[in-house]
Amino acid sequence: MPEAITKIEAARRQLVTAIRLFFEDADSVSVYALAHAAWEVLDALCTHRDKTRFREEMTRATGLSEAEIKRIANYGRNFFKHADRKPDDALENFSDDLNDHVLMAACFDYGELADSKPMEMQVFQIWYFAAHPDKALRPEMDLIVKAGERLFSDFANADRKARKQAGLRVAIAAKR
Repeated sequence: MPEAITKIEAARRQLVTAIRLFFEDADSVSVYALAHAAWEVLDALCTHRDKTRFREEMTRATGLSEAEIKRIANYGRNFFKHADRKPDDALENFSDDLNDHVLMAACFDYGELADSKPMEMQVFQIWYFAAHPDKALRPEMDLIVKAGERLFSDFANADRKARKQAGLRVAIAAKR
């Protein structure tokens, strides 16, 4: 049955799917492509609706220009989307670690646009700040960091796979 899908709904669905795949430790390229596609839509919607965009927040926090933030953020985006330029190239230094930050950026922008976030986004944000407590740039993020410390207390000694498994367990429990 055909359905009408808004842009924010499409981005939400892509982002939730990307988070699920991320916690399942599925293919990192697919996670990145889905997350970036969602973020691109959410970034544009934030601009259109005059909401603070993640890129603006990062510019303020880091002192880097928005162009530099965009260059860093789009590291693999064009490579995964286009083959018309340099079709035989390889993307050097791609790492699943990049997914952490793209997913966080998309979750931030979604939060600027929506009254509430799906559970997967909420769990991911708590997971993110447990994994990257140094990225909590504003005092109001301290509550999220503390929630992450409680839910993911074993992160200091856990490898990446174990951290993702912990995120999956929390997401499944929260869904129940």
